[in-house]
Amino acid sequence: MAAEVKCTDAHFIEVSMPCTDVELQEAFWVDLFDAKVIFRGRMNGQRFSRIIVAGVSLVFREDADFQPPPGPEQEFEFRRHLGLRVPDMDVAIQVLRDRGAHFVLTPDDVRRLQSLGGEEGQPLLEVDYIASPLTAARIARGEFKHEVAILVAPDNVWVELNEIRQPSDVRWYSSLPPDWVASECPS
Repeated sequence: MAAEVKCTDAHFIEVSMPCTDVELQEAFWVDLFDAKVIFRGRMNGQRFSRIIVAGVSLVFREDADFQPPPGPEQEFEFRRHLGLRVPDMDVAIQVLRDRGAHFVLTPDDVRRLQSLGGEEGQPLLEVDYIASPLTAARIARGEFKHEVAILVAPDNVWVELNEIRQPSDVRWYSSLPPDWVASECPS
């Protein structure tokens, strides 16, 4: 009898994206995030590269018809992005800036924008549902914290860094690897 497989046994492993230049994507991810190129070649006649970064496979395929989305100074909502969890936002930003990253949004920017509000004074973020066991009161007490920074990769791929502090009874986001300590981030 076959073992029972649950949907919760599945793990997110891959994102495949068109690009204008495979080498440019490789260089960005390897130089900034210590990615490892595991395959490179041609797929259906298109040059491709498969790299591992933060435990996920990114597949980039060169596509002559691909038009990159709007970039810095043109896009401000960052609806399409790749999110990475980091143990310490300040350390991650410093390490990545030292490696040449261009940030378009930092936690300080987010706080400033939230204080200004949106159109007609509306808050930029309004939450009308919070799953149990977290509550608005627990968030207000600082038990849950989620900071965001966004940098731009080639072809205007937005990369969102997320520092998430969650109480032990809230396990929505995967734990960081036990050996991933902020003070030991590669520089």
